[in-house]
Amino acid sequence: KKGSIGSLGRMAPEKSTGESEPPPITRDNSSREFFQRPVLIRNIPNAITLVTVACGFLLMTSTSIPGMSPQVCVAATFLGLVTDVLDGQAARWLRVKSKFGATFDQLADLTCFGIGPAIFFTRQRQLHTPSSSSLGFDSLLTATAGYAYMGCSCWRIARELIVHDGARPLYFVGIPTNLACVGVVPLSAVTPSSWWLPWLVLILSGMMVMPVHIPKGLGFVKVTETEVTVCSRRAD
Repeated sequence: KKGSIGSLGRMAPEKSTGESEPPPITRDNSSREFFQRPVLIRNIPNAITLVTVACGFLLMTSTSIPGMSPQVCVAATFLGLVTDVLDGQAARWLRVKSKFGATFDQLADLTCFGIGPAIFFTRQRQLHTPSSSSLGFDSLLTATAGYAYMGCSCWRIARELIVHDGARPLYFVGIPTNLACVGVVPLSAVTPSSWWLPWLVLILSGMMVMPVHIPKGLGFVKVTETEVTVCSRRAD
């Protein structure tokens, strides 16, 4: 009995501190696994993202390259949409997700789906609108719409980086830039002189910065941290 009392006495100071044991910490092994991968493997998603940047660069420079067809810019935009999906998918498959990759992806989106389409739209309107030579209402409307699209794209990407803290987002705040550019670039190539085109660009610009959460995948696919699955229809 004395031995047991002595044992309790020795344990008493440990209990008298009043400090409870900290809860177990669940650590994410993605960073450790990231640095264990070879450099070449780690940068495969970033190499795909660079293709998206190149598509945005083509949109910007096409206005100054003689003989560049607008259809080439449309094709570059859709190629950028494909690579924008592939880089995230590659990061999941290879388990090399990182804050740098997520931030790089957002900046590539700004280049290809924000700044590039804004410049392309403005230039197309100037080339195909008869009154573009004078500073009239149509010219001011075109410049306002182009600048609004670029400014709202920058605003939206900056907000995404803060909201998701450098991680790949699982939902959108406002419509994504890659969805807005699907309407801006093809229509600017096909019907650049339409009176309603600047108004559509202004509407899409406002929708990009509206404070509404939109699920990534738009209800067609379900995106998680580890996989992308097609949403199944519910039985009636």
